[in-house]
Amino acid sequence: MSRAGSIAALVAAMLLAPAARALDKQGSAHGGEVGGSANKGFGLTGSASLGASLMNDSYAARPDNTGLALFRYALHVDVDLLGRALSIPIDINSFTDRTRRGAKVFAPSEVDFIGGLTTTHVLTRGLDLELGARFEADMPVDRGSFKQIYADVRGRMLYSLGDVWPAIGRELAGGDLSGYATFGWFAINPTYAARPNNEGLALFRYVNHTELSVWKRHVGVAIDTTFFSDREGSNIARPTELDLTYELIGRLDPFEVHVAYERDMPIGGTYVQSFLYALVSYGFDALPAKRKAAAAPGI
Repeated sequence: MSRAGSIAALVAAMLLAPAARALDKQGSAHGGEVGGSANKGFGLTGSASLGASLMNDSYAARPDNTGLALFRYALHVDVDLLGRALSIPIDINSFTDRTRRGAKVFAPSEVDFIGGLTTTHVLTRGLDLELGARFEADMPVDRGSFKQIYADVRGRMLYSLGDVWPAIGRELAGGDLSGYATFGWFAINPTYAARPNNEGLALFRYVNHTELSVWKRHVGVAIDTTFFSDREGSNIARPTELDLTYELIGRLDPFEVHVAYERDMPIGGTYVQSFLYALVSYGFDALPAKRKAAAAPGI
């Protein structure tokens, strides 16, 4: 098969695959890296991000769906206690409201805190399994009292086809076809909604992220989908919401730039939230250099 034909086939496979948010507030431990470091001791890695909506006429700035999101400030940290075998992921996200006046558009209108415990293991070359539990609280800051809170457990399968078939990396000039699929259960959920209009209570989360990267992973495109089901519905496994994101990615370590369009839609309803946004992220690694191992080939 020619190089053009191989690339076309990979693009088709990505577009046909079920696609989670690349910029999910509940980030994948260690950035979704497959293979990872051989370090088994203490470590501290993560990323800090700054984002802004470029177009937004419906994506809310608070858990009660008031306001319009303008800026996003985010921090993701992985505290490795036993390397990837036992980690504490921490995510803090805050949004601001573009409908506020003056300098208040820079002040947070919502803060989301997510913390948990994960364990990640290599199943085979190019395939990892992450298991974990997390607690999330989405809270208004400037006004209102409605919060969305839950505790969940989940399994996430991470893959890198370039790690399995090096020819893919060669065809993509050092790129990869990678991603992850997630199944989550909202074990405790008093308030986290199953639809964009805050109706119902989420029970299951079905997620997949697919990314095609080229030129040593400096450039990528991604498709993300997240489905939720309603524990109060007649069919508790049937999806009630679909969050769909299309994304362009640029990387130059330690920085990443994302431009994405996200659309959160009910299945069988009319209330939709959508926006176009850009985000700049800085990755950091506080592990001592002598304890780091090279990433697996293709990563």
